[in-house]
Amino acid sequence: MPEVHPALAEQGRRIIEHGLDVPHEADLVPLSRDVIEGDIAAVLFSHEDALEWVVYEYDTGWSSLSLTAIRVMDAPFSGQEARVAIRHDTWERSRTRHWSPSGHHLIHVRVLRTQGIAQLCVASRTIAMSRGWAIMVWRGRRLPAISVGDS
Repeated sequence: MPEVHPALAEQGRRIIEHGLDVPHEADLVPLSRDVIEGDIAAVLFSHEDALEWVVYEYDTGWSSLSLTAIRVMDAPFSGQEARVAIRHDTWERSRTRHWSPSGHHLIHVRVLRTQGIAQLCVASRTIAMSRGWAIMVWRGRRLPAISVGDS
């Protein structure tokens, strides 16, 4: 597993607050963000041959819950099933909400390969993405409804 970029958490906070088009470190390219206002957020970056992401929870400000990096394999994707190909899933425990045995306050993150998808909608929000990758975040055990639009 590669080491995370030293400015990952700081750059992620800027992307949450200002969008994917803000100036960024040259070697840390923002790919996607998902923000559930006033609750949780996740930002995905490309750094060298890795995907790196940071997950945030909002209390009095956006605080980082976890930083993750994985190496990217450029495996070809084909067929209808590969339109949204799951690459990695993680989950964290909430720091601002009490832990429950049912897992109600788990925070889930999914990194997706989204080649050929113009728009990715999760529940009632549209995921900001570029360059064929997306990140989505949600609270609880159930995966929210996902719909895609072709490019």
